[in-house]
Amino acid sequence: MKISILTATLLAVSASVAIAQPRPLGDSRFVASVPFPGYPEGMAVYDGRFYVSGPAAFGVPGNAEPSKIFVYEVRTGQLVDTITIQGQTGPFKAISCIAFDDEGHLYVADESGSILKINVETKHQTTYAGPFYPSFQSAFNPPAPFLLNDLAFDKKGNLYVTDSFQATIWKVPSGGGAPQIWFQGSQIDGPFGPNGVRVDDDSKKLYFTLTVNAVGAGIVYTLPLVDHPTAADLKVFHTFTPGAGPDGIAFGKSGKLYACLALSSQIAVLDTHGNEIARYSGPAQTGNASAPLVWQNPANIAFDDARKRILVTNHASQVPNPVFAVFDVYVNDKAGKLFGPDEDDQH
Repeated sequence: MKISILTATLLAVSASVAIAQPRPLGDSRFVASVPFPGYPEGMAVYDGRFYVSGPAAFGVPGNAEPSKIFVYEVRTGQLVDTITIQGQTGPFKAISCIAFDDEGHLYVADESGSILKINVETKHQTTYAGPFYPSFQSAFNPPAPFLLNDLAFDKKGNLYVTDSFQATIWKVPSGGGAPQIWFQGSQIDGPFGPNGVRVDDDSKKLYFTLTVNAVGAGIVYTLPLVDHPTAADLKVFHTFTPGAGPDGIAFGKSGKLYACLALSSQIAVLDTHGNEIARYSGPAQTGNASAPLVWQNPANIAFDDARKRILVTNHASQVPNPVFAVFDVYVNDKAGKLFGPDEDDQH
């Protein structure tokens, strides 16, 4: 039987369309392993590369070693560089989350008590903000210093830093310097308090997670970006049931808010009204069908716009057999607006 030119053309087009079909929403794949000392937490994408910071863990092997930031190619997942943190002090060595400006400077929350500024080309490191200091006695945590966690800039270049042990959100003025207590109090206290943080596209509200409150629930809160917010300004955007443990968050260009659920090892998607519209659970495909990467305490998110996916750190901080890695999730979305240290420094 002869196949007409038209039929052959249609078959070719059909095959091409089938090949080009996007991944299903929520489809997850292994991207890269994270070397010793592991416990990856922070995640950021810049100029075709993604950056993974760690370790963010306490009392584990490797915490006596200097912290590191591992650098990978976004397209291939290949490890291409390593940045070692200099001059860390204290009983443990840990860094948590990271953020970029548009000039290749990476801002890093260092548990030694400062926000570092690193030129990722030269590796030159300076102190952008600090020192941070004990300022609040939690009802749930013993007397302890700060636990700096996530960081985000607003349109005016102010930097906001969550403090998970002190029920505090710190504010650092544009250009860096001494941190100030911006919001603090029992309303956001808990066994593990303020964690992930982002600023909305209009730079009018700060969104942050409280991982575990007094009854074990996790909450996404909002505060208006004013000079001195009060307890009356604190609003609930979404409440997760106990056992979810919201951690890092990121806005999509769609306006959706993507939230790592560290304790349930899932990712939730919230609409602009705070309704949960999707929840993904993995595992991540590895190329070996019998050995997928099971999600373990995902911590932070960054967008790979070219592939409309999110990259996620497999923090693996609460499991007996941790696998330190980065996986992706196809979400058919791109990154929302992120601000930098200066008003015009946006990407």
